[in-house]
Amino acid sequence: MTHSITAANAPSAISPEFGPVTSPTFDLSNPQHLAMRKLMADVYSRHANALELGLKHCTDVYLGMGQGLERVAVFVLNDVQLACLCSSLNRAMNDVQELYRARAAA
Repeated sequence: MTHSITAANAPSAISPEFGPVTSPTFDLSNPQHLAMRKLMADVYSRHANALELGLKHCTDVYLGMGQGLERVAVFVLNDVQLACLCSSLNRAMNDVQELYRARAAA
């Protein structure tokens, strides 16, 4: 038996305890967010280029940089919003890397 989500049984986007559930976004009025956004874009594009060129060591280095950005957001900047964004970046880079590995193995 398969289950499908319909409007009647879909999880609510509003949490009674905390209000609406939203994704974290960059605060473009915050200079730390702007700087981190630039660093994240740079790491992501370099990681993608290294994947395209098949440079495994470089892709691992850029994954490490992404993890480092997340740690900076948590432990240095103490910014949960930035940490969530950095975590999303890391998940995206890992997912793309797994797709490339699967494609290479096929």
